Amino acid sequence: MLLYPKHDTREEQTCNAQATTKTLLVQSRSMTLYDQSRAHFLKELDGIWFDHIPDALKIEWESCIRALEQSSHYKNPLFILELSLHQQSINGETSSYFAWQRMDDAMKLSTFIFKSVLAEKPLLNTIVTSTNDSGEIQTSDVSSTSFGSNVSLESGIPCQIAFSNSEIRDVYVIPVAYGMVGKLLLAEKHPFRSRHGVVIAIAPLAGLCPKIDEDHPSWLLLRIRNFDPQFYTIKVREDNLSMADHLADGRWTLGFPNEKACKEAQFAILNEVTKQRSAVEYMLAPLLQNDLGLAVDKGS
Repeated sequence: MLLYPKHDTREEQTCNAQATTKTLLVQSRSMTLYDQSRAHFLKELDGIWFDHIPDALKIEWESCIRALEQSSHYKNPLFILELSLHQQSINGETSSYFAWQRMDDAMKLSTFIFKSVLAEKPLLNTIVTSTNDSGEIQTSDVSSTSFGSNVSLESGIPCQIAFSNSEIRDVYVIPVAYGMVGKLLLAEKHPFRSRHGVVIAIAPLAGLCPKIDEDHPSWLLLRIRNFDPQFYTIKVREDNLSMADHLADGRWTLGFPNEKACKEAQFAILNEVTKQRSAVEYMLAPLLQNDLGLAVDKGS
């Protein structure tokens, strides 16, 4: 008895073709999602919340998968991508609150897409920093600098500022970054120590977006992040505070003696922001180097 090879029926061939097409579509969709996630992850490194990315990744690494299992919406990572793309603006600009939400959603998506990678390697590098700075307050102490702290004015740039319901005050602007911590300090001269000042105002370095006023080239316009993610997590959700209370960002206008001094201050701020961002990228190097296509060799 001769056995002839079995030929697939037309129905079986159709099913196989459909399965192959479905597999290709899933693979294509996954690659598209991967590329989009990569692009938005890198975009957030240039955003106003880049300094919070490592913390957001840590939190999402622990909670995102659980959330995906519990919510039918979040089972579809494309839904999260839509959230990360969502922007809400005030006066034509994305407020710091919604920018933070977008960054946080982008981290949710990244932990989902790169979860196998994150499970196999350390998420963050350790930053080794130097503490050889001079001055009464070391740059290594910037994280603990508060209102009323004494600081050296050696690196300060003299300018003027007028807070609401206040007269014009002569101050020194001091941008400083140490590792992933960055602050902009405004200090007034110490009454008894001419080379030192007393901190009267502090703003996060990230998100300042320093711009020189087009009509007044000696004015430097700064955007101040008023939204505090930690406060939002602890207070807003517990007390049901209005989200509107966190939408408006602050604005500072610093006046300098001339255009040259204004440009120098802008450069000094951007330089410290670059240092801070480099520290964040170094922390994320295990993820950035191999999986997001960004060569990072910083932090030394």
